[in-house]
Amino acid sequence: MARAHLALLLWGTLALGCGKAGGDAGKADLDSTGVDACDSYLATMTACASKLPAETRKSHDAAIRIARDVLEARAEADDEALEGDARAEARVAIAAACKQMSDAVLDRAVCGR
Repeated sequence: MARAHLALLLWGTLALGCGKAGGDAGKADLDSTGVDACDSYLATMTACASKLPAETRKSHDAAIRIARDVLEARAEADDEALEGDARAEARVAIAAACKQMSDAVLDRAVCGR
């Protein structure tokens, strides 16, 4: 259930922007989530946000910071609650979700590959 909520929140960040080009670089300065694939996802989102119009960029940057906080909290909760193979499996699952979301961002025309 928690993973479903995580996925819904993070996919929601995709809907906040990456639809139109223009504007200056994004301003979402982010610390690491502790999961490399999730850090890459957030970097991809930040790069995409830099291509958005200024009026859209501010809310997009806020959504990126929220997503970073959620991803970090999920990784920390898994680390605290799980051990051994279960912890490793949780890390693989969150990394796979972040990779999938990063690919989805890159598939958008403005963010593009």
